[in-house]
Amino acid sequence: MASSPNPLLETLDSSELIICIGSGGVGKTTSSAALALLAALRGRKTLVLTIDPAKRLLQALGLHDDDLPANTPLEVFPRMTSALSHPEPGPFDLGTEKAGSLHAMMLDPEQGASLMVERLLPDKSVREEVLANRIYRALLPALSASPDLVALELIADLHRENNFDLIVLDTPPAHNTMDFLQAGQTFSNFINERVLKWFSRVPRKDSAHKRSIFRRGGSVAMSVLGRLFGAEILPDIAEFFYSFREVMPLMRERNEQTDALMRSDVTAFIAVTAPGATSLREAYHLRELLETEGLPFAGFVVNRVLQAPASLSDEETLQQLSEDLQGRLESTGVPTDQAENLAARVREGAKRLHFMDRADRTQVKELRKLAGDHAFCAVVPQMEHDIHVLDELRDLANQLVAGVTEAA
Repeated sequence: MASSPNPLLETLDSSELIICIGSGGVGKTTSSAALALLAALRGRKTLVLTIDPAKRLLQALGLHDDDLPANTPLEVFPRMTSALSHPEPGPFDLGTEKAGSLHAMMLDPEQGASLMVERLLPDKSVREEVLANRIYRALLPALSASPDLVALELIADLHRENNFDLIVLDTPPAHNTMDFLQAGQTFSNFINERVLKWFSRVPRKDSAHKRSIFRRGGSVAMSVLGRLFGAEILPDIAEFFYSFREVMPLMRERNEQTDALMRSDVTAFIAVTAPGATSLREAYHLRELLETEGLPFAGFVVNRVLQAPASLSDEETLQQLSEDLQGRLESTGVPTDQAENLAARVREGAKRLHFMDRADRTQVKELRKLAGDHAFCAVVPQMEHDIHVLDELRDLANQLVAGVTEAA
């Protein structure tokens, strides 16, 4: 494996799980793919997993919708080595001679929820009973609509199987970060011991006691449930919760294992952001959230940072460039007043670029201060277009390394 000249590379070399968090539209999915490719190029067997419903990960890896089956790792590199042109020599030349492998996976929440519940029910007879239960069938769409819970379960399984050196997870937008971190605990709290005990009072469908619990003098709560849902459905509810009684200890154990994994020294959280007042506030929120929850923060990736030429900050240089432009326009037949007006507009545009550049630099400085001495801040310049091929993704990986080194 290659040596680690900076903290971003050290994170990629030493981590077993990297979780990328951040708001939507800041390049989080593309950054996740670039980090995963970078790890693969450094010799690690890497999996990048996205629970973003969009297909941007496929585009970043140069794939199409039909290339990536749901919930199945697809080898991208070195199978697609031909998609990478030979890298130019340079201080951040990653090379391919020590390459590991890169796999990509798209999460299908509906399919993943079914597999998750089946894994939690190891007894075949109990599993078939629950899968046929109409309460379970009604609950399944809710599980499918919570990709956070499914992703946490999948991460725990993937890490336990130990088929990959590194898993890079692209999470939903930042406003769901807390929901993501607590998804497993929320579900286990929903089906807790009190609920199970409460529903155990309902006779099961195969119960030998057929006396009605809704007769006069029966449980008031049961009577209310009977009126709300219908007395005939309560045995199905009881059946469902009775079956989950055996699952609860396993769920709690897996939740504890997943929570321990996310807090361990083999896990790193990377916050992806971009310049702007809103993004800066979001970055502060994410940093505070991770610190409050005791989760390991590795650093920031700051995308779309405007880097204007230094010459735009010099008024004399701008004036000279404006005069040169006006002279060239006049030499092509443009009237003097129009050429002067166009040159002035270009000069004002250049000044605005300089001010935007200065604002971005100020916000990057704030983020570096927020990262502190023990975390990195990788700055990625504004790109002309979105990434669609593997070569461009490798270039982004190079820029991530360069962005940290330049900051140091």
